[in-house]
Amino acid sequence: MVLFSEYTTVSVVIKGIGVRPEVTIEPEEGLIAFGNVLVNETVEKAFKIKNVSSFPVKFNLQSQVHGCTNKKKTVPFVLIPATATIPAKTTYEVKILFQPDHVDNNYFDVLLIDIPNQIKPKQVYLRGQAYDRQLAIRMQ
Repeated sequence: MVLFSEYTTVSVVIKGIGVRPEVTIEPEEGLIAFGNVLVNETVEKAFKIKNVSSFPVKFNLQSQVHGCTNKKKTVPFVLIPATATIPAKTTYEVKILFQPDHVDNNYFDVLLIDIPNQIKPKQVYLRGQAYDRQLAIRMQ
């Protein structure tokens, strides 16, 4: 770095160690299966994000790819919260509500856990099916 003034110029060498945010997720494989759910029912599950960095980390959950959407223009997977800051060396729980409004086998979402400057992106895969009865027989 070079500093200038009216009478002199000073050159200073700056050394430092860069750090990058790092998190882990639980479940480690990132799959959250809601199974079979009745239409218009709500099922709650959760996953954990652990900040293994020595400083706070802000995350934002972003849908990258999703399956069918609800007919009532609501999202089938609600994320609570979708954005937060995790203090250093702590674990944060994210709740997910699955609330389908029609019969379908293709409810899914691929969520990116977006963290600025993260080297290896983490993803969570959500999957669920919805039926209007508790018993269903599928003919192949």
